[in-house]
This record gives sequence, structure tokens and C-alpha cells, in this order.
Amino acid sequence: MADEKQRKQARAAFQALCEMLEEKDWHYEKDAENFFIICGAQGEDLPMKIRIEVDAERQLIMLLSQIPFTIPEDRRTALAVAVSAANNGMIDGSFDYDYLGGDIVFRMTSSFRDSLVGKDLFEYMLLCSCFTIDRYNDKFLMVAKSDMSYEDILNFID
Repeated sequence: MADEKQRKQARAAFQALCEMLEEKDWHYEKDAENFFIICGAQGEDLPMKIRIEVDAERQLIMLLSQIPFTIPEDRRTALAVAVSAANNGMIDGSFDYDYLGGDIVFRMTSSFRDSLVGKDLFEYMLLCSCFTIDRYNDKFLMVAKSDMSYEDILNFID
């Protein structure tokens, strides 16, 4: 359980997150008691639902966005190749792939242990995540709906 110092740091980080969203005119829902927000964005093709949580106990900021479709069983190995190719060389964040369930979630985290977190960090996390998700979500959908070979997938994802 988080102590008062950790909760105070988390509260300050959460406040910076909300201020950044308000300055950018983003619509969002917040749970101030549990330090998380839910918002969304529309990319070039698919919508993105985003959850950002400030974890007081672990002193982490976590951004999560589930890709809005489930991979059919017969294409899950192909998507494992696609997700691995997308993650390879990614500087910040990664796609987590549940092979058995067919779900893909984008995740980006940042620690704020013994740090002051400003609006710039949240803006970076949000914009970088939206760019990355938008870059790959339609590619994952195309791989899921096609019969591309593994070599074709690697070329397509790059």
C-alpha cells in the first residue's frame, strides 16, 4: 500500500496529466481517487481508446491502449510475427500480444520515483503513443484479414 509521500507524488503527477489534457482541449473521464483517466483519439483509420494511470505504490505512469479487434485463431501466429516486427527497434512503448486470446495492447510506462513530473512528459507519452498506435493498428488488421506469408508480413510492417 502506498504511503502518504507516494500518494502526494502520484497526486501531483495526476494533476499535471489533467492540466495537460485540459490545455490541449482533450475530452477525458477521470477517476481522481484512483489516479486514472480514460480518453480516446481518432487516427487515420481506427479509433484509439487510451487509459493513463498513475500508480502511487509502484511510482509508475502507465498508458494502455487496446487495439479494437481480436485476432482470429488461424492468424495468431502471423500476428505474432507482425507484433514482433513492430516492436523491434521501437524506442518507447511496445505492443503486448496475448496469443491465446488474440488481443493486442499498446503499453508505455514511465517511472516518477523521487521525481517531479511535468505536463511535457504526459504530452510526449500521449502523442508518441497515438502516433505509434495509428502507425501499426491498421497494419495489424490487414495482416489479420489476409493470408500474407511471414516474409510478406515482415516487409509490410517495416
